Amino acid sequence: MEWLKRIMVQLAIGANVMAALLLLACGLSSEVNPAVHPRLALFGLGFPLLLLLNIAFVAFWLVFHVRHVWLPFAGMLLSIPYIYDYCPLNWPEKRPADALQLLTYNTEFIGKGVKGDDGRYPLLDYLAASGADIICLQEGVANKTPKPEYVDSIMMAAGYQVRHLKDGKPESQIIYTRLPILSINRIAYESTTNGSLAMELQYGQDTVLLVNNHFESYKLTPEDKKKYKEIIKDPESGHAESNSKELVRKMAGASRLRGPQVDSVLNYIKASGREAVIVCGDFNESPISYSCHRLSSELTSAFRQSGNGLGLSYNQKGFYFRIDHVFVSDYWQTYETHVDKSAPWSDHYPMITYLKKRKKEI
Repeated sequence: MEWLKRIMVQLAIGANVMAALLLLACGLSSEVNPAVHPRLALFGLGFPLLLLLNIAFVAFWLVFHVRHVWLPFAGMLLSIPYIYDYCPLNWPEKRPADALQLLTYNTEFIGKGVKGDDGRYPLLDYLAASGADIICLQEGVANKTPKPEYVDSIMMAAGYQVRHLKDGKPESQIIYTRLPILSINRIAYESTTNGSLAMELQYGQDTVLLVNNHFESYKLTPEDKKKYKEIIKDPESGHAESNSKELVRKMAGASRLRGPQVDSVLNYIKASGREAVIVCGDFNESPISYSCHRLSSELTSAFRQSGNGLGLSYNQKGFYFRIDHVFVSDYWQTYETHVDKSAPWSDHYPMITYLKKRKKEI
């Protein structure tokens, strides 16, 4: 039995080393440009599963062979930056009273136009009563119910300004703000149904560049989501392989488009020369992704800086991801970044953060 035990320990060591290396590989995949290697860029989606596997190895070694417990710890130590991106832990710091409140929310077209028992739109009431200084919507309105003009009228009655583009193209990214609006532009890149809206706002004596994004979605149908859940539940089923290939093909296609989209946004920001920058929206990407990696090279993730935990913003059962993000330039310090789970009317939860201009060091 002793030789069998030694073999089992060696196999477990090999599996643990493989799990640690794959965890690091998932993190490093965020540096892969999906326009060049779209399938490889999807590897980051496996990060949470591999992190859980490494945590499971900690428990395994503590029970069966404690002197090898350093293996999963060493593996996770190598991936610390990516773990912190995915699940940050910050000491709570109370926001200043005069901090700006930013709310970004994919509203799924105002909660699919569903009214409450009182005949009102609860999601629209939530927005009007939020107290946010800046509200960035993705999938904001459709030419159905409620009408865009009606949504604007409710928000303007609540003290918000809005300015629409006059190019005749559909708008699903909308910004409502209490700050004076100086300009509005669409950032040009390849996409059929998504986009990025750039708005300049007056903030004291400074000009703020705000970019509201809805990067390319995976466009997964209810049938696709059903297949995904079936794969997770029973990976050995007869249809798992064909379903997996179809899902990977569709997701890789969307990933390929997102790479150039985020690069276009960064190029626009650099060309603007603005010091005060906010980039937010529905990225359709987890924190371990090319989009977040590229933005992190120039900006700071608000959730990483002042959020805690996983911050899961996509609320569909079986799809547990944070795909809504806020990034800011060094001009800003963020506070109390969080996902508001009290707003259940869309397939996303809103993300809220508070921003204050940093004091310049003398």
